[in-house]
Formats: sequence, C-alpha cells, structure tokens
Amino acid sequence: MTARSAQSSGIVKCYVERFENAVGAPDLRLREKSTKRLVRVLTDNQMFGSVAPLSNLLQDCYVHGGGLVEPRGRAEYIAIAAPIVTQNAQEISVAFEGFSVQVHIATADIASPPTSVWAYIEEYPVEDGGLGLRLRQKVTGRKIEMYGRNQEHLLTFLSSPQFTGAHTYMANLYQKDGFEDYVLVSGGTATDSYDVLLFNDGAELTYLLGPTPDTAYRDAFRVLTEESAPEAHARTAQTHFDRGRYREAVLSARLAVETACGGRGLDVKRRLADAPADITTAAEALYGKRHVAVHEGETRVEQPDAIQAIRAMHQVLSYLESTPS
Repeated sequence: MTARSAQSSGIVKCYVERFENAVGAPDLRLREKSTKRLVRVLTDNQMFGSVAPLSNLLQDCYVHGGGLVEPRGRAEYIAIAAPIVTQNAQEISVAFEGFSVQVHIATADIASPPTSVWAYIEEYPVEDGGLGLRLRQKVTGRKIEMYGRNQEHLLTFLSSPQFTGAHTYMANLYQKDGFEDYVLVSGGTATDSYDVLLFNDGAELTYLLGPTPDTAYRDAFRVLTEESAPEAHARTAQTHFDRGRYREAVLSARLAVETACGGRGLDVKRRLADAPADITTAAEALYGKRHVAVHEGETRVEQPDAIQAIRAMHQVLSYLESTPS
C-alpha cells in the first residue's frame, strides 16, 4: 500500500498472528496488543510490493511463540516506533519510512539457536588489479566463509551497498569495530576456529544487512557486546558442550586459552612459564584433551573429557585475567 502523510508518531506494542491470505496460503501479520487492532505498515517503496520488509521478523517471532503471539501479557512484545498514518477501532496504519522496531523477550532460551555473528565487508586486492569483497567478523577479524545459494550470489549481495548508494549511509559496514552497520550472518557452522568461521549451506543460512527491522529479533537474542577472541571461544566451547559436540567443545576450550595467551601454543608456554603448579597442570591437561580430539577423532572424546577441558579452560583464563602480561 502507498503511505500517506503521517498524523503523529507513537509506539505500538504488537504480537504476531497467523492467518490465511487472499490465495488461501498461511501467512503472518501484526496486531496491537490488548486492542487486537490490525497493524498495517505502509510505504511508497516499490521494492516492497514483491518483498515483504518484515518477513524474517514475523517468521522468527512466530517461532519463538510466548508473548510474541499472544494478545495479552506485558513481558514479551514487539514494539514498533513509527509515524502513525491513520487509525480507527479496527486497525492502525504506520509508515515504514521512519520505522524502527524492538523485540522484547523474557528469555533467550530457544531450541537449537543458530550461530549468529556480526560481520563487516572487507575489500582486498585481486590478481587483475581490482578489488575483491569478503566478510570478516566484527572485532575479532575472523574470516567468514559461506556462499549461500552460490558464490556469485554472495558477491552480488556484498556489492549491493555500492550499487545502490547505501554505502554512503552505512560507513560502519566496512569497519572492524562498532555495530552501527553490519552484515548479520546466521546458520549452522562446519568450522569454528581461531581464524575462520565456516557456515554450512542450507535453508538455515541467512545473511542480512543491518540494522533493519528484519534483524531486530536476532539482535534481541544476542547482546551486541565487543567480545574478545578468548571470550568468544569460551562461549563457543560451552555451546558445543550443551549441544553434545564434545570434540568441538574441547577444541574451542583450547583455542580460548591460546588466544588469551597470544594466539599460539608457544605463547601459552611463555605466558604460563611462572604460573603455579595447579595452573600449568590444568593447561597441560587441556592440551592433552585437545591432542586426542585432533589426532584420534570424535569417537575418543566423551562428555567427561569435555567437562574436564572446560573446567581447565576456566581455571587458566581466570589466572590470566588476574595476572595481565
């Protein structure tokens, strides 16, 4: 629909409702909490005639359930701040231009959440003298590898800010630090190492330019903090353990210690040269578990091994935090 001039601005607290659209297919829409008024989002942007600007947001909120799909309740809701175009007892219309959204949730404990990282676009020289484009993780600088439908599709996506002129408004999209602009990549991972994060291809893999209304739900589940590499690997180790991936948990635990010491195994020995006996014993035990995980395969790493590795990781990291180099 075409937006008309706004009458006022306000915040509308909404929930997601499932319904059948004009062709009888299941669809999702927004309604206002308590009043159950239909919430329409109007825009003059022709592109949104075929691509719903809030499709990911609505789908993810519906999957979450709880207060995001219920008319009552104040703990969970979708807060839309936008110019109000028209309103009556049945519906309220807001303009997409000037539109922002926040998702308020009571818990982030969702089943099998995908790995999500905030990335920036890096330009690098290629053989023909031109510039290539690739993704790196914000803050840590880890290379992100994934191709989605295919490599050409990804490169077209990464080039789109330049083609559309959006890069003039999203300078932080090309910067390592800061979360004002970013590419949000979500999905299952095949490799999660010190220098590279490889995403599996498949329906779970998504990459979106942010901030946009479609990324609001994902942002709500993950606090935008500038994690250090050790913190990221320690968190990843616990996530792998919780999902029963004990070999990966051991590898991530060792990576957390290595990055905290400088990045390599030799750096660990150097940093712990004067450490108390219990710390060096923990580090050696962790290295032993890592050696088994690397050289003897997944079947040799069981839950007790991962538990010992994570405990040793926390013990060494606590020591390193208390004795900065």
